[in-house]
Parts: sequence; C-alpha cells; structure tokens
Amino acid sequence: MSAALSLSGASPVYASPSKPSAYAEDRRAILALRAASNRALAAHDVEGAMAVAADDYVTVGGDGSIERGAAENRQGWVEEFATPSHDRYVRTPAEVEIGQRKGVLRAAELGRWEGINHKPAGEARPFGRYFVHWTKASGVWRAVSETYVTLGCRGPGC
Repeated sequence: MSAALSLSGASPVYASPSKPSAYAEDRRAILALRAASNRALAAHDVEGAMAVAADDYVTVGGDGSIERGAAENRQGWVEEFATPSHDRYVRTPAEVEIGQRKGVLRAAELGRWEGINHKPAGEARPFGRYFVHWTKASGVWRAVSETYVTLGCRGPGC
C-alpha cells in the first residue's frame, strides 16, 4: 500500500436513482477532509487530526479499544504522537456512499489503513480496513465514528 492517499475517480458514490450525481460535491468534501486528516497525522498535528471529529465522536481501534468523545480521542492522539517509534497512519478511501433520511445527510466511508512505525528490529506496517460514519450538520461534514480492524502487519518490526 502506498503512503500517499489515493483519490482515484474509481471510488463509487451511491445516490438516489433520480439524482445520480447529487452528492458529488459532498463526496469531494469528504475526500478532501480525509486527505487533510492524513496530512495532520503525518505531521503529528493533534488539532488537525481532530478537525474532522464531531463532539460525540467515537473511535474503535484496530485492537478493539474504544475512545469516546472528542476530548478522549484528542488525548489518544497526544499519547500516540509522543510514542518515539510512531510515524503515521494513512487511510485510503475505497468507497464513499452518501444518502439522506429524515433530512439528515450521512455518508459511509470504507477503505484501507496502514500504520508506519520504526522499531529497533526494523519498520513495522500494521494494516487493515476501516469504516467512518459521517454526518453533515450546519453545512459541515464531521466524523461521528470510526472503526478500524487490524488484519496484519508487514515488516521486520512486526
């Protein structure tokens, strides 16, 4: 997996049959937020990493750990970035599906993630799949929850 964010045009967006491109602008906005979030993680920028999070944001980590609320998630990034071996995480979206029900616009982002850690034994690259629940309130997309599943690790540092 490349450390660069893939924003190929192949990622599908699903909308109502009568409006096939109704959510194209929203899809671009979500992909831009993901790219900015990846840049923030690479720079160990806590505020940038948290910029996409709703106040009640919940993360389920690849190890099954759960962080509830923006404050707990912010502290998690502070601790992660303070770990000397930690370099970054990269999330690569594969699909963004957007829809609306009862006046609330929501999106589901599915993709692959990879971590990059430098260990004494060599580089470790844990990887897996992720899912993000987005909602748009007051014209702004925010992540409500993110779930990560660790599926393996590549490299001598694993």
